[in-house]
Amino acid sequence: MKKLFKMTGLTIALATTTGMVTAADTIGFVDPTYVLQNHPVLLDATAKFDKFVKESQERFAAEEKKLSDDNKALTAERDKINADAQKLQNEQKTVEASIKKKVAALEKEAPRLRSKDIQARQNAIQKEADAFQKKVEAIQKREADFAKKAEAFQKRADEFQKKIEQANKENGGINPQEAQKQAVDEVNATIKEIAKSKGYTLVLQPQVALYAEDESKDITEVVLEAIVKKHPDIKIEKPAEAQPAVEKAPETKAEEAKQEEAKK
Repeated sequence: MKKLFKMTGLTIALATTTGMVTAADTIGFVDPTYVLQNHPVLLDATAKFDKFVKESQERFAAEEKKLSDDNKALTAERDKINADAQKLQNEQKTVEASIKKKVAALEKEAPRLRSKDIQARQNAIQKEADAFQKKVEAIQKREADFAKKAEAFQKRADEFQKKIEQANKENGGINPQEAQKQAVDEVNATIKEIAKSKGYTLVLQPQVALYAEDESKDITEVVLEAIVKKHPDIKIEKPAEAQPAVEKAPETKAEEAKQEEAKK
């Protein structure tokens, strides 16, 4: 699984340099990152999220694919409409220029034309304008139809998202941000609790200590154990330990040695 819970900086005042230490300080050590990585709340949340992701993929795969395919089709349709609309805009300039030129010519030649001829040329000009107007109405209808399709698709997408959220809720309502905040706050508080109980006035991260004679001052495992006890309801399954390789029988080894010698 990808890193769902990114490690955030713990807010507890852990000294980062030995220059902050004074002779009066009683020093303890703790690795807050290790504690956070093994925090039962985060481990439980991660396990539930993994389970949710797997179940969601199996449960909603077909519907998700249908939405994805429809989205691609709608995107292609929208792009085609936009391209045709742009062509129509360019054509509009040509049509307007053509009609304007024909109207001007008719006005100039009208005194010498019979009324029948004038009417025929006027009808031709109007026919050209009407033909272009039909194209405009056609593209407008396509845009209106597409808007309805897009609205229906968005409604389906919203309903699908609600299904996912409901499935997430049924799976335990995993909220990564809340889980991480709870874990960080609890690590901070527990470090302070353990440090006070042991009389430490300063807690450092082990990385800053070049040497520590008394390893019992490292309270990392103590802090983690205290946190685990605060969550008796969370049962984390430990991964199976690797099994030792089966030792080959002497007879098998001898046979392999003979085969190797024969190759030489």
